[in-house]
Amino acid sequence: MQLFKQPQTNTKKIPRWLAKFVLRQTQHKPDNQQILLGILEPMTPQEWCYFWIPIIHPGVELPNNGTRNPHGYMKACTLTLSTLTGYNERTIEGWFYGKSYHYSVGILLRCFHLIFKT
Repeated sequence: MQLFKQPQTNTKKIPRWLAKFVLRQTQHKPDNQQILLGILEPMTPQEWCYFWIPIIHPGVELPNNGTRNPHGYMKACTLTLSTLTGYNERTIEGWFYGKSYHYSVGILLRCFHLIFKT
């Protein structure tokens, strides 16, 4: 018996309401397409913190590659992400140590990133 593998597609999971919104907005206004497609590229909590923590908490140092996080960095990350997402600080801390998080968190962080940059 021969098993056929289904072709693997590189699709992104997004909430249904967001997909409808993007489709509706890009049909009538092609200028919005680049902005809205940028939202669909999720951002990890580590990326978000590396960019925004020095701006939100200027007294906190950024971590160097291969070294421990500086004093206060993880606390600033978990406190800020907890405020933005509504998740518990202990849950967020797990994200930095390999625990998985819902795909909508990455989209939400990308949205906050785009909003704060403007």
